[in-house]
Amino acid sequence: MAPKGIFCLEGLWDNDLKRKSSVQPMLNMLEVNSGVPYIHQDVATVEELEFYLSRWKQARYRNFPILYLAFHGENEALLIGKYEYTLDRLSNFLNESCKNSIVMLASCSTLKTDIRNIKRFLKKTNALAICGYKSKVNWMQAAAFELLVLSSFQDTDFSGRGVRTIERQAKLYGTQFSDLNFTIVTKPSIYQRTSLLTYKNSHNNFTEFHIHSKLELPVRNFREKKRPVSKKASLKRIKK
Repeated sequence: MAPKGIFCLEGLWDNDLKRKSSVQPMLNMLEVNSGVPYIHQDVATVEELEFYLSRWKQARYRNFPILYLAFHGENEALLIGKYEYTLDRLSNFLNESCKNSIVMLASCSTLKTDIRNIKRFLKKTNALAICGYKSKVNWMQAAAFELLVLSSFQDTDFSGRGVRTIERQAKLYGTQFSDLNFTIVTKPSIYQRTSLLTYKNSHNNFTEFHIHSKLELPVRNFREKKRPVSKKASLKRIKK
């Protein structure tokens, strides 16, 4: 399976430029140990963010389907300096350019929002999945977690079926880092519809299902109240 490149845009973590906090060493580790290519750019302004996002949308970067945005964050927004760059603005800028891509928001609390807003982001951008945090996180702990998740992305196809496997694996890692309050929402989930279907089999059994996408979950079975007819009773009926 071909490696899936990571396109990383990283904000300033500290106003003191002597401090060198960065996720880039983690990306180096993935490249050296697993052959995962990456592009890393520092971003200090909204203009820089949108400049690099516009580059990522170009066909030449289609082999970098993981958009990894590492910034400070607030509820429903990335923080670029003191400016809140909202999920809505991000989705509007990306606008259907994320086909077969996963957006990873490595920023505190950005996904602390109503699930409908997250699903709207997926519809607007056409991304396979979006993931991130719903609370404030410890920087080092989050970096360790992201290393595991980004590595696991390499094991599965970026497709409608594959993203379900990605979701299960990411959620499994999330349980091991429960303090991070990590969440992942996938494209298949936004098209799930709940409906009721009654199915009758050859034995007059009725089975009621709730349908979620293509998944059928039996809810209850009930049988027509017909008592079996014994051989003796059958003979009596014939004689009559």
